[in-house]
Amino acid sequence: MSSAPSPSLPAGLERRRARRVPVPRDGGPVSVVGARLLDLSPYGMMIESPVALTVDSELPFRLVVASEKADVEARVAVCTPRPGPRRTFGIGLEFVRIDEVFRARLSRVLAGAGT
Repeated sequence: MSSAPSPSLPAGLERRRARRVPVPRDGGPVSVVGARLLDLSPYGMMIESPVALTVDSELPFRLVVASEKADVEARVAVCTPRPGPRRTFGIGLEFVRIDEVFRARLSRVLAGAGT
């Protein structure tokens, strides 16, 4: 079984491996240092940035989950302008390097946040 997304999925079907959980404006139990976190899953996140980022570039981030910090690397999957009076971009990121124990902790915290 391949984990590659199918290019022929009908419009509106989700191709992600896990449900994205919206993050409250005040951060809640998960935050990313230096950016506004919009939503998160164990496999990636969406941040808001005043700067456009190059698709396929890989960047380091520090995540804080329930007071535990971890350095991760993420690939820019998408970068799109966001509507509104301020010039910002929605940056979709896929984790390419994350400690599996930390990913499991993130999954547990997100499961509690999504209920």
